[in-house]
Order: sequence, then C-alpha cells, then structure tokens
Amino acid sequence: MGIANSKWRIANGKWWSGVYSLFAIHFILLSPALAGQGELFALLEKMEAGYEHVRDYTALFHRRERIDGEWRSEEISFLKFQRPFKVYMRWISGPSEGREAVYVEGANQNKVVIYEPRGLSRFFTFLLDPGSWRILKDSRYPFTEIGIGRLIERIGRDARRAWARKELRLVDHGRTKFIGRDVRQIEGILPQDQRAGYASYRMVLRIDEENGLPVQASLYDWDNAITGEYTYRELRLNPELKETDFDPSNLAYHFPRWRISLSDGE
Repeated sequence: MGIANSKWRIANGKWWSGVYSLFAIHFILLSPALAGQGELFALLEKMEAGYEHVRDYTALFHRRERIDGEWRSEEISFLKFQRPFKVYMRWISGPSEGREAVYVEGANQNKVVIYEPRGLSRFFTFLLDPGSWRILKDSRYPFTEIGIGRLIERIGRDARRAWARKELRLVDHGRTKFIGRDVRQIEGILPQDQRAGYASYRMVLRIDEENGLPVQASLYDWDNAITGEYTYRELRLNPELKETDFDPSNLAYHFPRWRISLSDGE
C-alpha cells in the first residue's frame, strides 16, 4: 500500500508539474509585461526607420519639465524643423509666451538667435550658445537637443545598449487614441541606478501607428519621479519648408536688427 501511494504521489507530482509548466507558459505568453519583447523592440527600430523619410515638419510642441527640483508650468510652442538641423520656435503659451528662437547649424556663429518680447530686451536680438546657462535655466537640454529626431536618438542609444546587456524591460500598454491619433503605448524600464549610465530610469512612449513616430514621451529619473513630458500635436510631415522659415530677417518674425552676442561669462 505504501509503495502504491508513493508511486501515485510521484505520478501525481509529475502531472501537477506538467500542469504548472503549461500554466507558466500560458501566463508568460499572455502577460503584457513579459511577452513580445522582440516585437516591442522592433517598434523602437520602426521609429528610426520612419524618421528617415522625414525631411521637415511642423508641430505644436508641448513641454513640461522638472528643473532644479521644480515641476515647471507647461510651455507650448509652434515648432518648425528641417534636416539636418534647422529649428524655429515661437512660444504661444506659458511663462515664455512671445519668445522666438532660430537655430541653424553652422550659421549665426553657430548660436541660437533669440527674441524676448519683454522689457528692454524687446529692442535687441540675442545670440546665445545652445548650451548656455540662460537656456538651461528654462530647459533640461541644450537647444540642439530639440526635436523628434533627437528624441529618437536618445531613446535608441539607451535602448540598444540596454537590450544588448539584457537590462531593458519593455511593457506593452496597448493601443489607444491620443490627440485624435491611433497610438501604441509602450514603456521601457532600465536599471534603477544612475551609475549604469542611462539618461533615465523609465520612459513611456506613445507611438503613432501610422507613421511610427513618437508623439509623446514621458521620462522618469532614478527616484521614479517624472522629469519631463514632451508632446507633438498637429504634426505635419514634409510640408516643404523654405530657407526663409529659418531666417531671422523673415518679416513674419519679430527679431530686431540690433544684435547682442552673449557668452556664459556675461
């Protein structure tokens, strides 16, 4: 009887082990946090491929960031971008409303041309280094980091490195509607250790299903506090922008003739 019971327990144990294995496999296949890692990584690569076809674009650029520990008010600007790197921005909402800026790589002493509509500043056009403290007091990144292309580069750089090291976990939050577009929302989770050398701990992306481009990105630091949220609304791809769109002398812009070039020591 004891031997028979032992045989039954062994057989039953094998049966439960098989059931458990099938259940585990079923759970892994269905779990959004664990399944389809390769497919989700391919979405990140699709962003890069999609951007290859973009020559220029315009958008309403929403930016909200944590700077010096303070979660700043949202800023909205009308953005024009042309490759390889030309940017025009006009702030239409937020603390910097009315400001205009132009940056053309290799032109204007390789500086950002800025118009401030307040006080005595409104009579002058200022030329600032892209990483000047005057720019970084209102932004987490230099002016040369603005745009969808730079966002994709940062994401791709960290994602590839973490994927190769098996340090990247991707979570599929599914398909939804966002700003009137069909989007896929995915989350990338990196080591929660700043010494690992990544730009952030977590990033949540909303990727446009049609063009494969990120229309929103939310970044979190190693304390899991949000550091920045960036949204591109009313995105128009390849509108064939002209040189005048990035020329401070454009009569539709407000840059004064008198220019002052400032260095960080001034």
